Amino acid sequence: MIAVKPNDLETVLEVVVTGKVTKEDMEDFEARFRREKESKDQVNVLLAVHEIEGYSLKALVADLKFSASHWKEVNKIAVFTDKKWIEFSTMVSNSLPGIEVKPFDFGEREQALKWFSWREV
Repeated sequence: MIAVKPNDLETVLEVVVTGKVTKEDMEDFEARFRREKESKDQVNVLLAVHEIEGYSLKALVADLKFSASHWKEVNKIAVFTDKKWIEFSTMVSNSLPGIEVKPFDFGEREQALKWFSWREV
């Protein structure tokens, strides 16, 4: 399941992933992402992954299509997880041009928000 948490942060989309992710979850998330993104050039994503059971094959394909279609619209992604394979995938994601991905421990939300506002000079 993918849920978008409401917040008062203008350029931050807060996303929680739990259980098994389906193609329908990805389609719902993409629609929500498009609505949130309408008035912004780029967004930062706070992604919390809790007790994930994996992706269905169709969800994985939908996720890859989403990533290919929207990677230029994302500035930074902060990933909160205790799953080592997800932390590893964040390092792989850093190879995408224009997107920075960084793992954080649960409870480090404020550090992630500071990281979003930090710009390399």
